[in-house]
Amino acid sequence: MEGVLGELMGRECGLLGGKGGSMHLTDVEKGVMGSYAIIGAHLPIAAGAAWKAQYMKTGQVTFCFFGDGTTNIGAFHEALNFAVVWKLPVIFVCENNLYMEYTPISEVTAVEHPAADRAGAYGLESIIVDGNDADAVYRVARDAAERARTGDGPSLIEAKTYRHSGHSRADPATYRPDGELEEWLEKDPIKIYRQRLLEFGVHEKVISDIEASVLEAVDHATEFAMKSSPPSADVLMTEVWADGGSSWRN
Repeated sequence: MEGVLGELMGRECGLLGGKGGSMHLTDVEKGVMGSYAIIGAHLPIAAGAAWKAQYMKTGQVTFCFFGDGTTNIGAFHEALNFAVVWKLPVIFVCENNLYMEYTPISEVTAVEHPAADRAGAYGLESIIVDGNDADAVYRVARDAAERARTGDGPSLIEAKTYRHSGHSRADPATYRPDGELEEWLEKDPIKIYRQRLLEFGVHEKVISDIEASVLEAVDHATEFAMKSSPPSADVLMTEVWADGGSSWRN
């Protein structure tokens, strides 16, 4: 947590020393192969990571997350096709939150379900899950991972969800129809699961203690990251090219 928040703040304690930022969060030791600034660029990379696991027989499975807008990018189709042809152990997860950057996905896509409705073109099962239901997502992910590990190849999952804010801090999200946000706030996954735990018989204090401990951990990590220094000038421009330097390439 400290490494992630430090990277988001551009501090030395960040996963990449504060030089990667939100667009390049990476922790290879923990199997996090990075986020990418170019939409869809990580799908072929996910296929490559799965290919490596298949070739080395490590038993690893790659999970690749992307938004609904990515389904209209060429790399989405290229990666799916390659993964199916080679039966790679990779799970592609589309987080369909109804909007691309500012545009409703339904206005620019020929099918109702941008990911699931295209699965059949690659011989894959059409899988749609309530992305706000943690248990439902877990079960679908578990089953897909088991299939991948036993050599049955990739899966494409479309998780229906919603973003509660705009695309960025500069986006007031005025393009959303009245009442839509309020309706989806009632489906907030944390709110749903909290109620489910109560129905399962988990005591209110147990849940409140979990919430308090999480908030405390986040506050601690935030304070730690804020106290960390930005990367110094002597390291700021290192590790940005293959040779370790920062000279421009012709």
